[in-house]
Amino acid sequence: MGRAPVYLVTGDDELLVHRAVQDLVARLSAAEPDLEVIASAVVETPRLPELRTGSLFGGGRCVVIRDAQDISGALADDVKAYLESPEPEATLVLAARGTARIQVIAKRAAEVGERIDVAAPKPWDQRGWRALVTEEFTRLGREASATAVDALLAQAGNDASGIAASVGQVAATAPPGPVSVAHVDPAVAGHGNKGGFAIADAVADRDPASAIVALRGALEAGEEPLAILGALTFRFRELLQARAGIKPERSSEGQFKRLQGIAKRFNGGELAWCYDRIGRCDVDLKGSDLPSDLIIEVAVLELATSHRPGPPWVPAPA
Repeated sequence: MGRAPVYLVTGDDELLVHRAVQDLVARLSAAEPDLEVIASAVVETPRLPELRTGSLFGGGRCVVIRDAQDISGALADDVKAYLESPEPEATLVLAARGTARIQVIAKRAAEVGERIDVAAPKPWDQRGWRALVTEEFTRLGREASATAVDALLAQAGNDASGIAASVGQVAATAPPGPVSVAHVDPAVAGHGNKGGFAIADAVADRDPASAIVALRGALEAGEEPLAILGALTFRFRELLQARAGIKPERSSEGQFKRLQGIAKRFNGGELAWCYDRIGRCDVDLKGSDLPSDLIIEVAVLELATSHRPGPPWVPAPA
């Protein structure tokens, strides 16, 4: 792998940024076994460690600055000066949760080195979330079945830190060998934030009480109402396609048949009404003065309640 003198690793999720830095340093160390790695957070590093002198062990030197979004004062001056003429035999890694406060440093780091943006999968990207769970098991030297991965996601929800903690609990308590679904529930306490798709599942089950409980848990965990609405939109689009006999993209035959079964729970015309109701909620979330939590809660309650729909929703004139 070609090595850049500077890496800026940035993203909103602290754990995923940390994982990306771990992977980067591991690749650098594998390519240069004598590499000396010095890592510390901004609060521990008032000045930038010397990068222009060689390692005590005869190899190169890699300095990792965590929480780089908080760089200021003398450290900021040091980093800016270093970025004007980075040492080609050394490596500076800046790990930041966002770059709004260090735009000058971020711009220059990308110019002289490489910027790595990391992000969690989208709320509706179940394949991406499953891959994240699988990677966490792999980091701990464990292999998990597909059903175990799905069960853990149902417990931990769409939260990278929660997933890592849950995987750690399961890996520590499961006996040697592949992890199965039977090992997940006893190891993971509580149900966590199951995210927008758990809400969509409860709505599709026509279970208003469970849908509201799941919604409030997601909101308390910091899930954005628009992200929840995105999951509902995705699920109802799938159900409309299944009702029409169209297999959604990337759905297996088994998943398609399951969607067709779920679609039958809705009365004639009700799926279309629900999709219209989601559109109304989207408009309200983006333009109403009402609290967004209230808007999404009313919509979820109406969507989860089985009823004979009236005329389709029509937007009011501007």
